Amino acid sequence: MQKVILTLLLSLLSLVQLSCKANDKNSVLVIAVDELTTSDVLCSQEEAERSGFQLLCNESVRFTHAFSPSTLSVPAMASLLTGLYPYQHKVRHNGRPGLAPELELASELALQQDYRTSFFSGGAPVFRRSGLNQGFELFEDNLVPTFSSLFRPFKKNADAFMQWLHQDVGPDSFFSVFYVPDLIFTTTVTMTDLGETRNLSFESQLDELDESLYELFQSLKAANRWDNTTVVLVGLNGHTTSERYKELSPLNLHGENTQVALFIKPSQKRKRDLAIHWKVDQNVSLVDVGRTLFELLGESIIDNDAASFPALSLQGALKSPNVTWAEDRPLLIESGWAFWRKAGPIRSAGISHHVLYINDESPLLYNTLVDRFEVNPLPLLQESILPTTQKLQNLLSKNQFPAFPPIQSEWTKKLSLPFSRWMRPDQEADLLRDLKRLLAQQPQSLDLLNWTAQIALNQRDWETLKNLGTKNKISVWQYVAEKNLNSKTAKVTDSCFPLLTVATIETEQLKNCTDPLFLELVDWLRAEARGFSRDAQRKRFERSFRNYMLDQQIQRANIAAGLIWDTSRENIFAPSRTEFALSLPEYARVRAQAYKAIQTDEY
Repeated sequence: MQKVILTLLLSLLSLVQLSCKANDKNSVLVIAVDELTTSDVLCSQEEAERSGFQLLCNESVRFTHAFSPSTLSVPAMASLLTGLYPYQHKVRHNGRPGLAPELELASELALQQDYRTSFFSGGAPVFRRSGLNQGFELFEDNLVPTFSSLFRPFKKNADAFMQWLHQDVGPDSFFSVFYVPDLIFTTTVTMTDLGETRNLSFESQLDELDESLYELFQSLKAANRWDNTTVVLVGLNGHTTSERYKELSPLNLHGENTQVALFIKPSQKRKRDLAIHWKVDQNVSLVDVGRTLFELLGESIIDNDAASFPALSLQGALKSPNVTWAEDRPLLIESGWAFWRKAGPIRSAGISHHVLYINDESPLLYNTLVDRFEVNPLPLLQESILPTTQKLQNLLSKNQFPAFPPIQSEWTKKLSLPFSRWMRPDQEADLLRDLKRLLAQQPQSLDLLNWTAQIALNQRDWETLKNLGTKNKISVWQYVAEKNLNSKTAKVTDSCFPLLTVATIETEQLKNCTDPLFLELVDWLRAEARGFSRDAQRKRFERSFRNYMLDQQIQRANIAAGLIWDTSRENIFAPSRTEFALSLPEYARVRAQAYKAIQTDEY
């Protein structure tokens, strides 16, 4: 009996020791935000109410010269979680195939060490198909977009995270990551904590994020989680200013688009420890942040490519403001957007201390110490920085980064219109005007032609649509426009439109029409001739039409954001045959019914 009791006591003691060991580990929370630059978070001496940014200013190490290794979200996130540059982990853009499974993420290491792991995505382009789900017990990317919101706001993800923490994690340590695209959606309505509606702007989204961060941090404090959690707030990329002539945002390697916010609040062993808050002005990369995450989890990455662009852990900077790495350590920045969109090769740049070298066919060289906003390119033979310039050139050449040729003017023109012009209904008339101007400058652009026709149809600008159809010999556009202009001679050459009017619908006619959505419209409008239930076919069409229009909204937002998402319809934003049919005068009532259904049904 004594042996049995002793065995039970030893087992109980072992379980207690294991529990204490698990609880002794500090947790890690990473909040990665699109378009958050170092200048967007200004630390002041004044105490701001309900400010998550100011709380981090007071309790964190602030890295004032942090750079993203890629202007695109998925490669930047991959670097953050692997501690590798994009040319090493092979994720160069936001499309498929994503991160290879043989590469280890910090989340996988955390899971092996009995951390509870979770990832909360705010939406495109960070879905599990990116390969970033590896090692996460919970990878929450189940986003159902609606016409009013194409993303999941950070506040909702923060609430879901706290619920997961309370219900599933308990006292265990956790490794959790947020992907936050909120700042892209500048036309989304937000409310202050007093219930006041903010104006539609980048600043309003930033204020909303600031308040939501504060609420999350207060929740962590209330749960006694704040002190023993390392919190990383980091920008994944920046945002291009209008002053940067002919620069596409996803391709822009200048500082405003690559120098990002970075705060790291270390965990504290004892509550009485004073919070640290200092800044580090030496250059660091998000790749370094990835190395830091691995070291926080007790493992260091062996750098097999230290001779080119050495990466290092920032752990030392969390203990002392006196960092030890060399100020002239070279960092690499790239954009794989042009390669992805078949508009050119990968664009690259190197940074060393205060020298930025953009590797174009006509290279751009800046001394950022004296030219903070990078508006005055220097000659390549600038004597004072010539050794650094040559070093960066050699490193880029060694790693086979080609010189980037000038981007075709069609790209810079068709993606030149601001997000608000595309996404705000009250600006659609101006959008049409701008698209017509751009199309006149680039008459061979199929994208601009389709986009102009779509917005003209939305605006019911029949004269514009008629001219586009006539000039480009597109029968359906011309026919619908002329019908709305009361033409008695309008004719259409199309394999599907006759199905709306023929007395008897033959099987061969149905086979000749290969437009599934249009055929569902025919099944509804010609239900009696087809032997179908009219009400059942109406509901079927309305469901399909809603999904189609929501997809159109996503395509539209993707254009507005600079074609940074891997969308299902290969970025085709053009008016459909079904939309044209519903725009015929004789179907005005049907059109009203179809559009009312998608406006009131958010299922």
